[in-house]
Amino acid sequence: MIGARLALVAGLFVAPLILVWLGHRLRDRSHRQKGAFWGGLIGHTAALVLTLVIALTPPVVWHEGAPWRTFTMHCALLVGFLFGAAIGALRGGTAHARTALRRTHAAAAEH
Repeated sequence: MIGARLALVAGLFVAPLILVWLGHRLRDRSHRQKGAFWGGLIGHTAALVLTLVIALTPPVVWHEGAPWRTFTMHCALLVGFLFGAAIGALRGGTAHARTALRRTHAAAAEH
């Protein structure tokens, strides 16, 4: 239970702090960091909506102590942030690589 509470605190406070840090001077960041920022923001927001839906479900639905509700309430924010940031970082890095590859091919075609 302590791990679940730590995940909740990390999802509520640490993830937004990392997003604020990444969002500061976003123009000067690398493509991978920009992707991690936007992916983390989208993942955290989606997890926040899911958490709110689960929190507002009537107790009749989860009265038998459903483990999925506990996991979702405690871990969704952190998992959503980490998953989104990882996907965004991977997509941001590959987008930059594709752009650089196109520029290289365009420069080679000119000569």
